[in-house]
Amino acid sequence: MTIKKLHTITGLDIGSSKVSAAALEIFDASPGSRILAYESQPSKGVFRGSIMNLDDASNSVAKVLTKLRLKISRPLGDIYVNISGDTVTGEKSRGMIPLSSRGREVTRFDMAKCVNAAGTIRLPFDREIIHRIVLNYSIDDQPAIKNPLGLYASRLSCEMYVITAGINHIQNIYKCVDNAGYDTRGVVYSGIADGSGLLEDAQDEGLLLLNMGDSLTEISIFSGGALSAISVISAGAADIKGDLKTSTAFDNIASRVKAKCEEFSGKGQNIKSAVITGGFAFSEGVVDIMEERLSIPVKMGVVKNAQGNISSIDSLRGVTAIGLARYAGIEYQPKPFRTKGLVRDMSEKVAEIFNNYF
Repeated sequence: MTIKKLHTITGLDIGSSKVSAAALEIFDASPGSRILAYESQPSKGVFRGSIMNLDDASNSVAKVLTKLRLKISRPLGDIYVNISGDTVTGEKSRGMIPLSSRGREVTRFDMAKCVNAAGTIRLPFDREIIHRIVLNYSIDDQPAIKNPLGLYASRLSCEMYVITAGINHIQNIYKCVDNAGYDTRGVVYSGIADGSGLLEDAQDEGLLLLNMGDSLTEISIFSGGALSAISVISAGAADIKGDLKTSTAFDNIASRVKAKCEEFSGKGQNIKSAVITGGFAFSEGVVDIMEERLSIPVKMGVVKNAQGNISSIDSLRGVTAIGLARYAGIEYQPKPFRTKGLVRDMSEKVAEIFNNYF
């Protein structure tokens, strides 16, 4: 009988107007998760995704994490924190490896080697990669495919979306949490966290996810089951005064969102619907106005399959925090079963060595 090991994972969303945190419990032998608790409180010392006052930001983080820990009566486990702001950018990258002039089967080692080649990009000294997202593979001159494992080919290519951020930006987030008395296991781009909390099969259709916060608007476009484009606008609810329909600031945000969608569509990828999250999403009329401006269905985001101790309103407000923990929990999920795994792995390794030398 297999004993399921329980893990607690915490998602920490550090925003300009509020800091929120969600604790989830996850078993390493079964899919899914259960929300243990959610907490939030006003934020200080943060603006447009950056730490502006370390003491104020750390105090805000300490307060929300302490309340969360007391509520669940257990350690918070691994803590994952969101990162957003204008230092976060994404770009596509391709990598190719030769297999054999006569062709042979593609192995897992080939795929890993190709992914590594695609993810090796030149970066300025002040930037760091935070995500490498595989978009597709291709063999020889054939169209893109999702999984080339076992197919015969002479060349294997991989297209990847690489997300980077400023090193100082990343380090300031780590220091903020450290000064609050906790350790950070990793940072996750807010759009990826939101996708983990909100989306299921909709990504395959081409979906725009908008996180409209107090001082930032994040654009994340999902296509073919993966995040394939991002853009961060340094403007949000705090910049908008008066009625949305007559606000110049809101018109500017909506125009830039539409331009990004048109740019994506111009590359042959259609966006069929949009989901809005973030504090600004609660503003009256914002969903209807964005639907009119973008000419696609738009709805407010709510956490999917929110099982556990969470209210309906918090399943709207806690999207990023819950999504952070869900995204991090993937490493605890069961791996696909492979018959005779050890023998197969050894065979593939021997084949890889042989192919590299002959």
